[in-house]
Amino acid sequence: MKNVRFTIRLKLLVLSLAVLSIPFLGYEYLRELDRYLRTSLESSLMDAARAVAGPLHEQYTLFPYTQDTAENSLFIQKLQTPIQLDGYTDDWLDYLAWSNVYQQENEKDEDASLSFKLILGQYESNLQILLQVKDPHVTYQKPNSESIINSDHVELVIADEYSVKRHYYFATSAPGRFNPFQIDTIMDEWYEKREYIRYVTNISAEWQQTESGYNLEISMPLYLLDERLGFIVRSIDDIRQKTVISSVGTAGTDTSTRPGRLLKPSSEIERVISRLDDNEGRRLWILDSAAQVLSTQGKLQKDFSDQPLNIFYSFILPIVPKDFKDDLAGVSRLQGDEVKMALQGSVASRWRATPDEKAIIVSAAAPIWIDDEVRGVVVVEETTNSILMLQRNVLVSLFNKTLLVFFVITLSLLVFATRLSVRLRRLSLEANEAIDEHGRVVGEITGSSASDEIGDLSRSYASMLNRLKEYNNYLESLAGKLSHELRTPMAVVQSSLDNLQSECSGKKSEYLERAQDGIKRLNVLVLRLSEAARLEQALQTAEVESVDLTYLIDRCGEGYKLAYPESVFKVMTPSVKIEKILSADLFIQMLDKLVSNAVDFSLPDKPIEIILENNKTTVIKVINYGSILPEEMQAQLFNSMVSFRQKKDGQPHLGLGLHIARLIAEFHNAEITAHNLQQNEGVVFKIRFK
Repeated sequence: MKNVRFTIRLKLLVLSLAVLSIPFLGYEYLRELDRYLRTSLESSLMDAARAVAGPLHEQYTLFPYTQDTAENSLFIQKLQTPIQLDGYTDDWLDYLAWSNVYQQENEKDEDASLSFKLILGQYESNLQILLQVKDPHVTYQKPNSESIINSDHVELVIADEYSVKRHYYFATSAPGRFNPFQIDTIMDEWYEKREYIRYVTNISAEWQQTESGYNLEISMPLYLLDERLGFIVRSIDDIRQKTVISSVGTAGTDTSTRPGRLLKPSSEIERVISRLDDNEGRRLWILDSAAQVLSTQGKLQKDFSDQPLNIFYSFILPIVPKDFKDDLAGVSRLQGDEVKMALQGSVASRWRATPDEKAIIVSAAAPIWIDDEVRGVVVVEETTNSILMLQRNVLVSLFNKTLLVFFVITLSLLVFATRLSVRLRRLSLEANEAIDEHGRVVGEITGSSASDEIGDLSRSYASMLNRLKEYNNYLESLAGKLSHELRTPMAVVQSSLDNLQSECSGKKSEYLERAQDGIKRLNVLVLRLSEAARLEQALQTAEVESVDLTYLIDRCGEGYKLAYPESVFKVMTPSVKIEKILSADLFIQMLDKLVSNAVDFSLPDKPIEIILENNKTTVIKVINYGSILPEEMQAQLFNSMVSFRQKKDGQPHLGLGLHIARLIAEFHNAEITAHNLQQNEGVVFKIRFK
């Protein structure tokens, strides 16, 4: 029995024979299939959201505003039908439930004395605006008054990024159609300022009073707009004293001088996503950092071809609805939990029923990252109608074709294959974790006791890793051994050359000088080889203490100015003490390596910058302006015996300097990296404490 190998083929054969004896009911399988399809649908939507968000990452022009700067933004949504300018809200019913509400800052409840809802819509080349104002005391403009504005009114502010361009005032003496006006200020012949009204004819408005206040509809051409837009609703109570009792602005008290940003559905985003996901019955939303809708594509309704079913199937299976109420159609902002999670940087999903409970809608949201900040959200939606239809078809196939055994075997083999994949994945993870990014063996593989092929493979991997570890240890000690073994014969050669030098002259003396130069270079190589070996021994016995890192960097900077007088150093440190547990000598040795490297590659007229930052983590930067790192060398730069120097000084370079710097950084629980500057002006080395 010991010689019998329980191979994978034998396991599959035994499993197939065992599975054939297990009874399995079609309806129970359908229930399991339902749970699987729901999970698959949710996973598919989350993967689709990630896939759509991929091309939108780091697209600064498409998502220019952060969550802080987008709070007071106004969004223009596309209107499906034109709006009749009559002051009534019949044409806006699909948008009222999702409109923004503005009220006084000291009024937090729904009974605020002054508040208004605002909707902006675009139809063709016109901007349609609705303000539904709640004001218990509506005051109209009084003619023959000395004051230009003596009634309740709305101020429209248009501005760019730098200044306010135009103010439009909407005030009327009675409900109905009217035109807004601008206030011009001129100097008369006595050099006194006088204000005059200038009516605007390319903007129309309709004012209608309601039980709780009034509605104001505005129609204006889109070319009048700029980057910023704001509305201020003012209520004036005492006409004689001209007392403004309250006002509400879309950007708070700064609306008149700094209105919010104006957002419109982005045609550029539509072009980006038009080819990414065009599945029928699936809808995409692209939101900004304030959950405003920037673009949408697709619809939830899907055409299912009618398939004749007998009475039995129609009785036990639910009917797939063809029509259902879509409560989010036409909204300008999404407020679901999955959107809130995505704005916090997580991929999330949500299940919800339609208002008429005829369908279940699954939505998944993924963040859009720009400079490590969430600037937008991708939301993908789909109903479960496809799952219901698939359930019906599967059950019909199961009962009509009697393929119960086939599905049972398939499911069992799937479980077994999953088991095999888990074993292979575990072996793969152990192999990946056994060797770190620098090629050192840091772990081990546990050989499996199984007698099948995967067990053989794991045991072979374990044996191979042990041999590789032994060879790695040999290579790491090779530098010390070479430096030790080379010192004695080099000393003999050096002494012999010195003796010959004293006795020879002429042409032979020239040859001896060349030999002396070669011996000196060999001595430099041996010193550098022994330096790495001595460092590893020093790290084992090094003592650490609390060191003021700010003082240490400043002191080193002054030393570098004296050591390299031909170079310019710029040292920038914070004004506070930063205490770290360090070995000061080793840490200074690491900085010396980085600064020496920076001096070698820096341009003569450019400074070498040494920067100490202490935000969330402590970071030291050494920046030199000059040649850049090749892309293929950045990942290997800190490995032993790696160098890409051009030997301009004639000195040998083994590539051990940055390797020594990495060892010292790791000893101090820090990470050292090297990257090219953004404009490829030079290289920055970063030491980041963990």
